[in-house]
Order: sequence, then C-alpha cells, then structure tokens
Amino acid sequence: MPRIRYTIGDAERAVISRGGRFLTIVGPGTHYGRFVTVETHSTLNAAFSSPWAEILWRTRPDVVARHFLPVETAERQLALVRVHGRLEAIVGPGQRQLFWQPATAEILDLDAAPEVPAALFTAIERTNAAALKVYEVAAGMAGVLCRDGRFVRVLEPGRYGFWQAAAPVAITLIDLRRQMLEVPGQEILTRDKVSLRVNILAEYRVADPATAAIAVQNYGETLYRLLQLAVRSTLGKRSLDEVLADKVDIEPESAATVRREMAALGVEVSGIALKDIILPGEIRNILNQVVAAEKQAQANLIRRREETAATRSLLNTAKLMEDNPTLIRLKELETLERLTEKVGTVNVHGGFDGLLSKLLPS
Repeated sequence: MPRIRYTIGDAERAVISRGGRFLTIVGPGTHYGRFVTVETHSTLNAAFSSPWAEILWRTRPDVVARHFLPVETAERQLALVRVHGRLEAIVGPGQRQLFWQPATAEILDLDAAPEVPAALFTAIERTNAAALKVYEVAAGMAGVLCRDGRFVRVLEPGRYGFWQAAAPVAITLIDLRRQMLEVPGQEILTRDKVSLRVNILAEYRVADPATAAIAVQNYGETLYRLLQLAVRSTLGKRSLDEVLADKVDIEPESAATVRREMAALGVEVSGIALKDIILPGEIRNILNQVVAAEKQAQANLIRRREETAATRSLLNTAKLMEDNPTLIRLKELETLERLTEKVGTVNVHGGFDGLLSKLLPS
C-alpha cells in the first residue's frame, strides 16, 4: 500500500497515530506514512485540546517536555498562561492542561491573592470574563470589603476585581457624604397630657465606614430610633404652654446621648432639631380663639385710649374757648363753612349775626 502524504503548515502541529496508538508529533513540512491517522492542531490556539492530552501527560513525559508546557493547579490555585507576554488562557483550580511551546505560566494562590490587579482586567475579560468579578465604588462612597465573613479593608472609589474561584467576597457600599434624616409624624404626649405630632431633622455623615458597616445592621435605623427617644424625653417633661412659649428644641443632654451612641457606630451627627410641632385640631381651635380674644382685647384697649385722648382734646378746646371769645367766633366760622358746603344757595338777612342765629339756633 503506498504511503500517505500530508503537509503541516507553519502554525500547525500534527499528532500521528496508528491503530489507536500514539506514534509522534510532527512540525511544519511535508510528511509521509503508512496506515497512520493525522490529527492537525493550530499552535495559534495555545491550549492543546485533544483526547491524546491526558494519555501523553500520563505515559509520554518526554513528548510533553519537548512540545508542551504542562500546567497543573491545586484546589486553591489558579494559573495564568501567556504566550510572548500575552495572556492566552486561565487554568482554574484543580485542573491540568497542556499548552504549545513557547508558553509560560504563573501560578496564583487564591487564598493569598484573591484580588485581581486592575491592569489585568482587560486581558482577563478578553480571555475568560467568567473568571473575574468586578465591583465599582463610586465617588463619595466607600466599600467595606469582607472575605469569608471577615473584615479585610476599606476600599476607596475605583474599580476592584476578584477571582470568582477565590473565597466569596462581600462589598458593602457606604455613602460618606453628609445626609439629612427626617423622622416625621411622631406622636408625643406632653406632661399635661396633650398629644402633639412633631417632625425631627438630623444631619449626619459616616466617619468610620468599617465600624458603620460591621458594628450595626443599619446605622440609619439606629439613628432614627435614638431620635425618637430623644424627642420623647424632651417633650414628655414639658407642658403644652412651655412647649409653645419656649420654642423647645431637643434637650442638650438627649442630643449628646444621640451623638455619643452614634459616634460609637462610626457615624458623626451634627445638627438635631425639631422641624415642626403640629397641634391636634381641637387644641389648635382653642388656641386660635385665645389669640383672637387677646387681639380683640388689645383692639378695645387701643379704642379706649383713642376715645380718652379725643375727649381730653375736646375738654382742652372748651377751656380755651371759654377764656377767649375770638376763638369761639373762629370756631363758629369753621362750623358755618362746613354747613354751607352742603347748601346750594344762602340768603343773608340781618347781617352775619342773623345768619348765625338762623343756622345755629340757640
């Protein structure tokens, strides 16, 4: 039987077998053989993917050493395979694989180095995106990194990558900007048993993100509860009149307690204030009536003062007229002028005195 001719390209290798038994691996060129099977592989694909790979690994270490780079990882390891400095493959934990020469491999310990350098993100996403988990911490935020349930460190704004095969990581995002917390519609009973509804406002910021994320389940809810207790402690000791007269705010002692307890949780509380005090409808109506009565009394007092002043002025005028006949005459003329303004025609008989006697009868 004639020999078989087969040609291998420059970027190819061929596995030659006969009757299911491995014979050799040949490189570029024209080759001949009898009763052989030729399995061609492109060396542009760094990984050697063939049923012969496991057989060669076990039985032909000499062939493996001549043509391949053997890469084997333990259960907590991962390998980065490069060809001419370019990342071509990632070998996961507990795997082994052959790669065509020339190739290099970097073995990583997932327990010691679970984090991926940012410089590798693009290469890994191109090669095997599923091997990488990327987290992003936005500006004004902090990321609290925990691994295996244990705190590791605080992440500043940026992108962070971790190997999917490493121990699971959890990143809690914490807002570091100043925030306002409003506690609306709190029903409070004053000392004299009047029910008020108040709104509380507090300004705060997270000063220690690690403590805020770990020491308490939800620091916002904790601050909410502390503000409720503070306003109840403040208004519960005062009567309605004291609340309205003094424009009551949160007691300094209660506010200091809120700030101290929140500081222990990594949260800095600055301003605390009562935003609104809302009275029940019936109390509001009564207070409106009281205010209306007070204003009416003030108006009456002002009217009495004006009447008294007017009477005093008339008395003074009468005294002056009694002592000065000329002033009386001037007053008569002033009165006559006002009367004649409303009369169309005036006939004078008997002189000026006759006119006065007719218009102003005694």
